[in-house]
Amino acid sequence: MVRSILEIGNAKYKIDRIALGRFKDEVRQSWTREGDQAEAPDAGATHTLDESLDAVFRDVMQLYNEYAKTESIDVLLRLKDKLEQVSLRYKSLALAEEVLSINSCLPYERRVPQCSKNTSKKH
Repeated sequence: MVRSILEIGNAKYKIDRIALGRFKDEVRQSWTREGDQAEAPDAGATHTLDESLDAVFRDVMQLYNEYAKTESIDVLLRLKDKLEQVSLRYKSLALAEEVLSINSCLPYERRVPQCSKNTSKKH
């Protein structure tokens, strides 16, 4: 426990490819449930879903590969933002876990958005 606490903000983030697979499964299951409740989706809807997921996966992997080469905190923050957006869009717990994993690799001051920092003034 102590070791992991000391590593917060100093660890290098490694993407969990299994989590990305779980994300795809979550989305497909969600679309299947929604399709069961409504009329059966046509083959074009499934194809569009696969294309959308592939585009998201490419964007995420492009950002991750850039981070892996540069180890830039700014790139890692862009990756985190992308994963947050996609997680909210598709309501994915797997991607939400990845966002938390990225947060644990960031220095504290970079985890807190600039606009939400407490800027109380001393009187």
